[in-house]
Amino acid sequence: MREITLEARTRKDAGKGVARKLRAAGKIPAVVYGKGEEPVVIELEYEDFHNAMRRISGENLLINLSVDGTAAGKKALIREVQRDPVDGSLLHIDFMHISMTEKIKVEVPIVLEGTPVGVKDFGGIISWVIRHVEISCLPTDIPDKIALDVSQLKIHDSIHIKDIPIEKFEILENPEQTMVSIVPPTVIKEEVVAAEAGEAEVAEGEAAPAAGEEGEPEVIAEKKAEDRQAEKGKAEKGKGEKGKGEKGKGEKGKGEEKKK
Repeated sequence: MREITLEARTRKDAGKGVARKLRAAGKIPAVVYGKGEEPVVIELEYEDFHNAMRRISGENLLINLSVDGTAAGKKALIREVQRDPVDGSLLHIDFMHISMTEKIKVEVPIVLEGTPVGVKDFGGIISWVIRHVEISCLPTDIPDKIALDVSQLKIHDSIHIKDIPIEKFEILENPEQTMVSIVPPTVIKEEVVAAEAGEAEVAEGEAAPAAGEEGEPEVIAEKKAEDRQAEKGKAEKGKGEKGKGEKGKGEKGKGEEKKK
């Protein structure tokens, strides 16, 4: 397990006002607590902590916390880091003092290695269910991560908690829990969906093509409809003119009879 050393100083006062003044002075308010111990409020230099964390990254770093210049520092783990939700600056840190001879519970990140066969050759999708597992072990045996080789996974293959190789730690999770699996790709049949939509429209009352017109372009269908309408108009006009002619003849006949 990786270890870093940090210098800290105890402080007498606590509270939000004190914490704001410390942050304004380039310091980080913090607290260190342990089993059967009274919590101790401390402060750290912001730059010292930032530079140390930048050199060594990880979720479970063993901290050698030297308080007030003591040679024998306290072995501790970072339990919580509070940050400003706007700019991400450090607001407060909780350290937990631990015994190097007693087992502790920590969460370790899961890392996937390799490209699954089911993804590379068959277009499958990785379903990553669990990204951390809780383990129990001695502080010196805490792993930085647990690596899982997924390169041989095919479609419908999966890795469970029980498949993790056990080393110097105990996994405190359900052994049957699925961690990662390869699922088939999602296929969208657009043609079938479009056909079903067309049938639904016809069923709702849209007229189906007339016999002999199925498959005709829309422009041709509209032209034929216009031609039929024009022919109908001409026929009606002809009937009207014929009726007027007959009426005129009748009126002429009546006039001649009147003259006689």
